[in-house]
Formats: sequence, structure tokens, C-alpha cells
Amino acid sequence: MKKQVEYLQRLFHDIWNDFGKVYLLVKYSSKTSIGKRGFTAEEREKGLILVFNNKTNSKLDWDTDGNLTCILAFGTRKEDVFIHHDDLLGVFSPEAKVQFFRNDVVNEPADAPERDLESVDYKHVVSISKFKRRKSTERI
Repeated sequence: MKKQVEYLQRLFHDIWNDFGKVYLLVKYSSKTSIGKRGFTAEEREKGLILVFNNKTNSKLDWDTDGNLTCILAFGTRKEDVFIHHDDLLGVFSPEAKVQFFRNDVVNEPADAPERDLESVDYKHVVSISKFKRRKSTERI
């Protein structure tokens, strides 16, 4: 879990620096606070997408556990934001054509039945078994 949050943080900053805009997907929980604004009923159900761009205050604080603290504007109102690391679901950018979503955090209750892998539609899954690893000192 901690590694996934670290990857998310690095990707977040790389996209923001390279493309100027990045989106963060956050799920609702009592551990996360969006200032006085809070979460709307729809956001509590579906999650909240936060936009970070060149107008966003660049003073973000990621603590050692992966929690994010920052100040974001919602319209003309600025809110203190605290996002618990368990509520960080993903980072994405349409401009960069990149997305990273965590799958260790789910909205299903612990007693939910496991999904049947036979019911998964594999027609869009690309097997990597046919690809060979390049022996190169060049980093991408």
C-alpha cells in the first residue's frame, strides 16, 4: 500500500510539472476533510476529483504516511484540505494520456463476495508474455 501511494505522489508531481494540470481522485471518508465545504451527497457516493493547475497553490505537504495537506480554491472560496492516504484512489491527466488508479482500496464492504474471474471480459487485455525485455542501459 505504501509503495502505491509513493508511486501516486511521484506521478502526480511529474504530470503537474510536465503538463501544468493534474487530477486527483479522492473517495469520501471521515478521515478526509475538505475544509468547511465538505463533500456533497454525490461526492460521498462517487468520490471527488480535485484539479491542480498553475493557479493552484504549490505548497503541498505529503507526510511520511502519504497523507496530503494543501489549500485549494472552490470557486472564490479557499479551503484547507486534508486527504488521508487510504482515500487517495488515483491520479490522471487527459493531456498526458496517463492514469494510475490504486486497486488496494475498494469501496466494497469486507464481507462482499469475491469477484468471479471467469466473468471478466478479457477481449481488451493485452498479454505481455509475447514481449521480450530489452537489454539496454538507456532509461526511458
